[in-house]
Amino acid sequence: MPRYDYTCQTCAKPFGVRMSIAEYGDGVTPACPTCGSADVARHFAAVNVLTGSRATGGGAACGPTGFS
Repeated sequence: MPRYDYTCQTCAKPFGVRMSIAEYGDGVTPACPTCGSADVARHFAAVNVLTGSRATGGGAACGPTGFS
């Protein structure tokens, strides 16, 4: 199940929610787990990508940079 990242517009706390693609497509908007506000903004987070082979020590990894 995908994880969707949000930031609460009331208390400014970032949080993530796991929900099905169907739920997201139906417009389900989660409430902030900290303050309960439904005024949240979705944002896109970086994903980890690994290239090359770990066995040979080659490759590069990119990861999340945190919340801005």
